[in-house]
Amino acid sequence: MRFDRVRLTNFKPYADADLDLRDGVTVVHGLNGSGKSSLLEACFFALYGSKALDGTLDDVVTNGEEEAEIDLHFTHDGAEYHVHRRLRRSGDRVLTADCTLDGPDESRDGSGDVRRFVTDLLRMDSEAFVNCAYVRQGEVNKLINATPAQRQDMIDDLLQLGRLEEYRERAGEARLGVNDVLADKRGGLAELDSQIAEREERNLHERLNALESQLGDVAADVERFEKQQEAAREKKSEAESVLEEYEEKRAELDEIDEDVADLKEDIAATERERESLREEIRDARERVEELDAELDEVLADTDLDSADDGAVDARLDELTERR
Repeated sequence: MRFDRVRLTNFKPYADADLDLRDGVTVVHGLNGSGKSSLLEACFFALYGSKALDGTLDDVVTNGEEEAEIDLHFTHDGAEYHVHRRLRRSGDRVLTADCTLDGPDESRDGSGDVRRFVTDLLRMDSEAFVNCAYVRQGEVNKLINATPAQRQDMIDDLLQLGRLEEYRERAGEARLGVNDVLADKRGGLAELDSQIAEREERNLHERLNALESQLGDVAADVERFEKQQEAAREKKSEAESVLEEYEEKRAELDEIDEDVADLKEDIAATERERESLREEIRDARERVEELDAELDEVLADTDLDSADDGAVDARLDELTERR
């Protein structure tokens, strides 16, 4: 794994820096506090995010600035990758506003996805990578002045060799466990062989053929029943439609029956009224006959030829004039 280019904007002491790293050894020198460690820390942060920082994100953005950007180009296993991170202030906190990784056949978006991809790609987490790539200030003198045993322990810690020994011991224990499991599996395999031989003696193939034939018959029956079921569903649907239509007609008939009952009641009332009117007409005719008879009697007592209005008015005028 090789760093190819680092570009920084408002990252710790770097307001604007763009560094191309060519093949070979690159020496970065300067006074204490000039930013040598910050340059390496920017590379670690680009790869692993805040997991690789000694402090917090609040310490990354240059004082007085609102945003910071880090671009790291690196090559691993012949493939070139580019990581971009952008930070911004939000109130009293600093948040990751953008984090992407682009590779030949890979693309990741988000701090978590980028960190997991880098961890899988390099096969190291942030702590292991920093310990392998970086000796912090003050530890070089300890390494130079240490005794051979102390120096060996420090190098082991830097290269994680103690953990490698632990893994070797765990692998040995796992190998013993695998042998035990293998013995158990072989015993189980022998038991399975005996079970297979026992089942072959029971002529399971013939039973299987018979069951497959039976299964074919059952499948045919199921298919026939499914067709019958579908036909029954269609008939049921038609019957439900007819029943629904019948219910509608029944409701209409009920309404008609109510109307007929109302009409019968109206007819009965009309008949009663007509019978009453017939009686009134009969009485009126009888009254007319009585009045006609009375009129004839009165007319007989007068010298009028008829009882029409003109004759009566003429007679009244004559009597009035005589009086």
